[in-house]
Amino acid sequence: MAEVALILAAGVGAALCLVMFTDRLPGDRGVFASGLRPSATPDRWPAQLVRLAHIVEWSSASALDAHTRLRPELIAIADVRLARRGLHLAQDLAEARRLLGPAAWAFLRPDRPVPASRDAPGMTVGELEQILTALEDL
Repeated sequence: MAEVALILAAGVGAALCLVMFTDRLPGDRGVFASGLRPSATPDRWPAQLVRLAHIVEWSSASALDAHTRLRPELIAIADVRLARRGLHLAQDLAEARRLLGPAAWAFLRPDRPVPASRDAPGMTVGELEQILTALEDL
């Protein structure tokens, strides 16, 4: 189940990157425009994928949403991936930190404080990609 969530999160991230990329293309996109837009519409996506897409969107707008909504999803994935190595994120801190790397550890570490302000900047696509790559590499 966690692998499915990881694949879904990666798919959502890729779709968001594609949409952001196509919005930045100059002028008339001609015949390529229809090929660059995702053919699926959110109303036809599975409910879990829609939920994850919303979480990623909210997390890009607010650090508090990233902490309270996205972080638990990614921690669940990290726990499953670490469990394959006989580790647990909250118990095997040094080894989990080494395996996750600095970017993922900074966001997933058990003692990460809640952002002080809801207005704090959210997570960038690049930051999310780094964390997803670290989780995939586990």
